[in-house]
Amino acid sequence: MAIKKLGVLGAGTMGAGIAQVGAQSGLQVVLVDLEQALVDKAIKGMVKNWDKDVSKGKITEQGKGSFLNNLKVSTNNNDFKDCDLVIEVIVENIDIKKGVFKELNNICAPHTIIASNTSGFSITEIGAASGRPDKVVGMHFFNPVPVMKLVEVIPGSETSQETVDLATELCKTIGKKAIPAKESPGFIVNRLLVPYLNDAAIAYGEGVASAAEIDEAMKLGANIPMER
Repeated sequence: MAIKKLGVLGAGTMGAGIAQVGAQSGLQVVLVDLEQALVDKAIKGMVKNWDKDVSKGKITEQGKGSFLNNLKVSTNNNDFKDCDLVIEVIVENIDIKKGVFKELNNICAPHTIIASNTSGFSITEIGAASGRPDKVVGMHFFNPVPVMKLVEVIPGSETSQETVDLATELCKTIGKKAIPAKESPGFIVNRLLVPYLNDAAIAYGEGVASAAEIDEAMKLGANIPMER
């Protein structure tokens, strides 16, 4: 099975970014959130990004138009019914996520994979609540999604290898690098990043340097490209 139609639940910064790269890659994308204003804001942000690319000669107006044609926005989860893979990008509350996955199980076709962008919750626990644990997988994207190449792919204890393979193939389709990770607190990147950020805060609290100086030191000395 190939992933041709992608659903994204949650039109915030991360969800909009995932929808954008999906549309740019030629996938049909359904972007859903609770309120029309939220999905409208997401589309406005995508158009702004594409307008910048047009002005820089990276894409044409025709290309921008084709990206927009690949997008459908909605406030109804029932519009995921014919998606091949749905990525949940909502609030980091495991009880809410489990409820949503159970709902999606009743809406989506039997073949549909349901992925979570969670940054640390148990995929096994979410999968068990879904009713289709073999088709539930973690796909942890990083912000800003159009720029950051990594996606951590995390199987639960009952996730099938076919599901992992299809999630990995989707990453390739949208120009991302999939890195497999086992279930553990923070997976890979956040597990390493959080202690580093804590130490930065401790150094600031001890008066070692100002916040701006710590940022500058890490950019120049450790080649970290972004301020935190």
